Amino acid sequence: MVLQIQDSGSKLTDGTVQLLHTSTFVGVQVVQVDLSPMQAGDTVVLKVNTKVLTGSAEAIFIEQTFTGVQAEPVIQSEPVASPHSYAATLQQTGGVYRTFDWSVNSV
Repeated sequence: MVLQIQDSGSKLTDGTVQLLHTSTFVGVQVVQVDLSPMQAGDTVVLKVNTKVLTGSAEAIFIEQTFTGVQAEPVIQSEPVASPHSYAATLQQTGGVYRTFDWSVNSV
């Protein structure tokens, strides 16, 4: 198996739910976000959605909330087996809006 970068970039948060990546790639995907820019008072929510069957509705698989300065700033979602759909979103719900580097990797 080869590790592949499906998508990557930098996202300036604005308080809304912002799409990082969506795909129908058949494989296991992981989203990584560098939360180094976070300061006291900042809160960021990372969500990963998927669906069980082709006709199923997409639903939240993982929701993680991070607050303040991160001692271990590079965070990673659990691996998601996503044969039908995958979507990763980021939302800054508190503090000063910041830019975060991110990538979605798969095997």
